[in-house]
Amino acid sequence: MKILIEKGDSEEKITLAQALLANGLVSAIERPTHQSTGVQKSDDEVAKAVRGVERDFSVGRQWAAVYRILVDFCGWEADVAKFSKRMNALLRDEKLDYPCTYQAIQKALAEKSILRKEFGQWKEYHAPKGDRVFGRQMGIAQKLLKRLQIGA
Repeated sequence: MKILIEKGDSEEKITLAQALLANGLVSAIERPTHQSTGVQKSDDEVAKAVRGVERDFSVGRQWAAVYRILVDFCGWEADVAKFSKRMNALLRDEKLDYPCTYQAIQKALAEKSILRKEFGQWKEYHAPKGDRVFGRQMGIAQKLLKRLQIGA
């Protein structure tokens, strides 16, 4: 198992992760290396685009694709808890088939290491034959990019 350390994580979490690694209870500590391109999109633009792609979700973990695009291209906070809180505030009046939760995003990031990497690496990734999870995530990411009118 790997632990993902993100910008904004507490010193306590980082210290705990290092102790777990030192004692062999986790195999690695990863830190995202991506930098946001800082495309400016209003909350209304983001909300409209996200509502459009959320209809295409087949599982709640596809919020990970939305997370990746908004963090990488629109400068949203990389901290998953803060991201999900902001998304829920943005969509508070919407009835969603799959609500945005910390658990849904974190589970997807933990299960598939490519999802923790910047979107540019997603495009270079060759998923193993039969891997439907990555294909679904990529599909949502590409639809969101199109709806936000971001070329990537």
